[in-house]
This record gives sequence, structure tokens and C-alpha cells, in this order.
Amino acid sequence: MNTKRRNILNHLKLFILFLLLSFCTAGVRFPFLQSETVITAEAASVPGLQAKITEKNILKLLKKYDSDGAYIMNTQIKNGADILSWFQEGSTIFSSIDTAVHEETHGYSYLMEKDGKAAYFIGNKKTIYVPYTTVYRSREMAATIPSRLQTFRYSTYVGDPDPNMASDVDGIYGLLNEFMAYRAGMNTTLELYDYLTDQNAGWDMWAIFINQSENDMQAYAEFKYYILHYLYYAKKNYPDIYKGIINNQQFCKAYKKLESSYAKLIRQYQKDLKKLQTWYANKGYTLTIRNSTISLTNTSHRTITISRFYTTYQKLQKELSKSRYTKLHQKLLAGAG
Repeated sequence: MNTKRRNILNHLKLFILFLLLSFCTAGVRFPFLQSETVITAEAASVPGLQAKITEKNILKLLKKYDSDGAYIMNTQIKNGADILSWFQEGSTIFSSIDTAVHEETHGYSYLMEKDGKAAYFIGNKKTIYVPYTTVYRSREMAATIPSRLQTFRYSTYVGDPDPNMASDVDGIYGLLNEFMAYRAGMNTTLELYDYLTDQNAGWDMWAIFINQSENDMQAYAEFKYYILHYLYYAKKNYPDIYKGIINNQQFCKAYKKLESSYAKLIRQYQKDLKKLQTWYANKGYTLTIRNSTISLTNTSHRTITISRFYTTYQKLQKELSKSRYTKLHQKLLAGAG
């Protein structure tokens, strides 16, 4: 695994920060917080929510619910990766699986590079190989990103990245790599929706599901914006670099596949929230979904609330709706052939 091309600790720190920012409670304990013990016979055939964190249990869970995650993890294990390193002491398989798949997708991507071509995993055991073209460092265009669009990931990936951060030194190819990894993590989280319902999960696990999905949803808008803004800056300042990327059919193909499947995941997440609302209503609870928060109220009218980053996602989406970006997006789609 090419550790020079990514900063694992920064990603973990960002995710921990996201969780800390997301939780806000009324300071009381709720009887519905913990996962319930009654589960279906189907659920008993896979590791439970508190199962021991082992390679066998992780692979068994992914094999049942997420074929993409299982493919990445199996490939990485066969190539000597220590997938357990992403699972912290005191955590559960589910609470760390999004990060684990995200990081091992990076590892898979760098492992599969060949003949000077980047490797982008797009799902269904498929990888697109993309020749590198000349780039400029992403931090150069970062200065033109307005402060109102500088999210908590901005400094790490483009604004003030570590010297060997791939999203900086590999330019748009590194940005697409991050886009790919966040997409993979979100796919795993959403694929495990049925796992949580099968296990009759409590709010402790559903809050993790929501936070991970919110994190990955925001990353979709962030990195799509960084990719298109990178092109916009190149078009104005480095026309040869711009032409090299736009004319790179394999890059356009990888972008098209990743962007469309990632957008589909976000639509699925919105549907899952509605399904979860109904699931809790059948238990006598009220799940309230707002743009800024999601709250659960029990039968005693006590409420626990988590903050969302949906408004930031909307703000970035609004920026992406500007013609300068929609035209570049369409140009990439057209370039995919």
C-alpha cells in the first residue's frame, strides 16, 4: 500500500471530528438508545452487532450484505493488508466498517496501478485503468475557493495538505481517488441497512448509520466540486493540462461511472431515512427529519438529536449548479464516449 499517497491519520481524525460535531443530546439516558436483543432467524446466521472483530466475522458480514466490500477486503487480505487496523478498541464491526472499506479501497487502487495508469474501483468487481496526464498541484486552485465553501475537509485535502497527499500532488487524479473511496464507504454503509433492521438495532447503531451516511454524502458534493473547480482553474490558467484531462477518455469514463453511482447512493440514503422513519413509527417512536437535525422521540416524549451536514451539502450543490460547473460536468460525461 502506498502510504506516501494518502494520509490515513488525517482521514481518521476528520471522521472522529465529524462524529463529535454531529452528536448533541439532552443529557439524559434513553431506554431506546441501545440495540434490542430480539432478532430474526435470518439475522442469527451472521455476526451480531456486538460480535468480536475478526477477519472472519467482517468477511462473513460483507459476504451476506455487501459484495463490493467483500471483494475489496478479500483482495486486500490476500495481498497482505491488515484490515483489522481500522477497527479501534471498544468499537464494533459496523461502527468502523465504512472507514475500513474507504481506506482499503485506496489500498486496492494503488495496488492495482499498472503501466503508469491509475486504477479506479467502480463496483461489481470492475476497475477502470486511467493513464495519468500532466497536472498542477491542487493547493494552487484552493486559493480561489471561497471561504463559504471551505468545509472541514478543505485544509486536509486541498487547502493545506501534507506534502505527499495524493489529492494535492496527483491533482485531479488524486481528487477522483478520494471521490472513489468515499463512494465505496457509503455503499457499504447503505448495504448494511438491512443488517441493522435484521438485528433490530437501537438508536446507538442507527445514529452511526446516519452520521456515516451524512459524512459520505457531504464528501460527494465536496470532491465533485473540487474536481470540477480543478478543471475550471486549469481551463483558465493551464489550457494544455485542461485539454489533457478532458481528452483522457478513460478518466472521463471513470468519473462518469463513479459520479452516477455515488449520486444514486445519495438518493438511496434519502429513501432509507424515510424507511427508517416508518420503522420507528411502527415501534411507537417519532423520527423527525429536518435539514439541520434528525431527532428520535420516545413514548415518554424524550428526544435525542444529532446534527446533520445536509445544509452544507445543499450549499455545495447550489454552487455546482452554476453553468461553469454543469458545462464541465457534461463535457466529462461526453468525453466518456
